[in-house]
Amino acid sequence: MAFNLAKHVQQRAVIDPARIAVTGDGTAIDYRELARRAANLAHVLRGDFALQPARMGRPCVGVMASRSIDACVAVLGCAWAGATYVPIAPKTPEERAHRIMSMCELTALIADEQGSRALPRALNAAAAPRLVITPNPDRVHNCRPDVRAIDLHALPERDPPPLYSFAPSDLAYIMFTSGTTGTPKGVMISQAAAGAFVEMIGERLGLGSQDRMLEVTELSFDVSVMNMFATWRAGASLHTLPAVRVMNAVGFAREQRLTVWSSTPSLVALLRQVKALTPNALPDLRLAIFIGEPLSKTTLAVFREAAPSCVIEDLYGPTETTVVNTGQRITNSGVLTPQRDVFSIGTALPGNRAEVLDAAGRVAQRGQVGELALSGVQLAEGYLGAPELTARRFPMLDGVRWYLTGDAAFRDEDGLLHHLGRIDNQVKILGNRVELEEIEAHVRELTNTALVAAVPWPTHDGVHHGLVVCLSGDHSVSDTELMSGLSARVPAYMLPSRFEWIADMPVNQNGKVDRRALVERLNVAAAAE
Repeated sequence: MAFNLAKHVQQRAVIDPARIAVTGDGTAIDYRELARRAANLAHVLRGDFALQPARMGRPCVGVMASRSIDACVAVLGCAWAGATYVPIAPKTPEERAHRIMSMCELTALIADEQGSRALPRALNAAAAPRLVITPNPDRVHNCRPDVRAIDLHALPERDPPPLYSFAPSDLAYIMFTSGTTGTPKGVMISQAAAGAFVEMIGERLGLGSQDRMLEVTELSFDVSVMNMFATWRAGASLHTLPAVRVMNAVGFAREQRLTVWSSTPSLVALLRQVKALTPNALPDLRLAIFIGEPLSKTTLAVFREAAPSCVIEDLYGPTETTVVNTGQRITNSGVLTPQRDVFSIGTALPGNRAEVLDAAGRVAQRGQVGELALSGVQLAEGYLGAPELTARRFPMLDGVRWYLTGDAAFRDEDGLLHHLGRIDNQVKILGNRVELEEIEAHVRELTNTALVAAVPWPTHDGVHHGLVVCLSGDHSVSDTELMSGLSARVPAYMLPSRFEWIADMPVNQNGKVDRRALVERLNVAAAAE
C-alpha cells in the first residue's frame, strides 16, 4: 500500500490513544478522538456521498479552513476516505475561490468555523459542490437550499473504515499558488512525494512524542503539511494559534511550554518589533524551524537571545517540490551568504538533488550564479490543467526530471548553496538591472532592522522609474545616514529615491512580506497628494 497521510494518526490512536494530538481555541483532543472524528468524516465522504473521480484521478474535496482542530480533521478525513484535499483559505477572494472549485471539480467542501463564514460567497459558484460539511449547516441552507449540508460536529458514529489504499501516483493534495497571468496555479503533489517528504523530514527533525509544535501556518501554505504530519508521525502534539492571536505567539509558546517553533523569519521580526522577544522568553524551545524566506543574521540573533537552548533549522523549498528540499542546521555559527546578511540554504536533503544551472542548462561551476534546479522523489506531478507550463518548468535534462525554481543561486567551494532571491525580483530601473534582495540585505545590516522590503516604484507604461525601500521598526538611523551608508555599498542606480518607515509592514496569509500591498500603499498615497 502506498503512503496515506492518515496512517500515523490511525496507528497512534491504537498504541498511544490518550496522548494529546492537537489543540486549538482552548480545546485539546487526543489521538483516539482525532482518529475517531477523521474516521467518521471518511465514512460520510466514502459511503454517504459517492465520491466521483475528477479528471486527474481521485476525487477532490475542498477544505475551506484556517488553522483549527476541524481543519486537521478535514485533511485526515479526506486522506482516510481516499480523496485528494484542496485547501482554500477562508479569505480567498470570491472569484479565485470559484476558479479553484471549477478547476478541481470538487465533489465536496468541508469548512471549519472560520470557513463557514465564507460559504455564502463560495457557494455562489456554478461549480460549487453539492455536499458541504460544516459546523454551521444553516448557513448553507440559507444560501443554497439545493446543496446538501451535514453538521461536521454531529457525524454518525461508526466503526472506523480501513484506510484507502492509494496508488503512488494518486494525488495527496493540490496546493494553489499565485500565477503570473492572474490564474492560480494548482500544484499537484502525489502520494509518493508526500509520503517520501513526511518520512524524510521526520527523520531530519528528530521529533519525539514529548514534543509540542507551534502551528501558525495557514492550511493553504504547504508548510502546514510538515507541521501536521511530521508532528503526528512522532506522536507529538500540534498547538494551533489562530491568526487573530499571532502577535501573542511568544506568550502562547510559554503557556503551552512548546518545544518546537515553526514560522517564517518575518514573524520573528514582527514579534521583535512589539518587544515580545525578550531575552530567555522561550526557555523550553529545543528546535526552531525557519522556512519560506531567507533567514537573516539579525533575526537569528534576536531569536537566539529569546531561546538560548535552541537548535536552528533553516529550510528551503518551493511548493512544487513538496515543502522543503535543502537545509542548513545552525547549532553555533552558521554559514552566511557573502555580501549579504542571510544564511546559506545548505545542501540537498535526503531523497533530493539540487544543482545550479547556467543559461544553457548545464551544471554551473562553483561560485557561478545561475538558476537553482531541484530533482528527486518529492517533485510535483505538475500544474493542474497546464501541460505546457508543466513541461516548461519540469523539463527532462540528461534523462532526469527537474523543477526549475526561478530562484538565483550559486554553490560555494564547500558545496553549500546560496540563495540570491527570485530571478523575477531582478528588476530594471530605467534600464539598469537591480536585485531587490541585495538592497534589502544592505539596509538590514545598516539599520539592524529585519523587516525590510525594496519595491520598484513608480511604474509608468511598464517601466520602473525608481525604487523605494520600506522599513518597519525602530527609526534609530536617519534617512541621511542610511543613504550615505548605502551609497558606499552599491552603485548610484541602485539607490532608492526614498525610505518609507511604516508601523505595520503588510504580510500575506503565509507570513511573508507582501510587496504588492506596499506598492498599492505607495500608489494610494501618491493619488491622495
